[in-house]
Amino acid sequence: MDQYQQEFIENLKKYRKKRGLSQERLAELCNVSTGTIGNIECGIGKPSFDLLVTMANVLGIHPARLLLDDGKSEQQNERAEAEHTLLMEFYTRVKRNFVPDRLQL
Repeated sequence: MDQYQQEFIENLKKYRKKRGLSQERLAELCNVSTGTIGNIECGIGKPSFDLLVTMANVLGIHPARLLLDDGKSEQQNERAEAEHTLLMEFYTRVKRNFVPDRLQL
């Protein structure tokens, strides 16, 4: 098992446990079998891209959180995600209200 797969597995377990989800419950919410989640966490199976995105959505995180551990504290990560969300909302409102249709970004 390579380093990236190991980091992914550790991050998946960390966020699953942080949300208080069992493998069975995560599987149910992702519409896959419990064995699928168990195999992924054991390094036997690898998720499709769609499943990775679904797991991240169920866990309430950006999919990149499952792949990268940037060494920041959880509080720093949550703050960065909140700031990103605010900036995207601001961008959407500015684009919708102040950019003429002919100049779409």
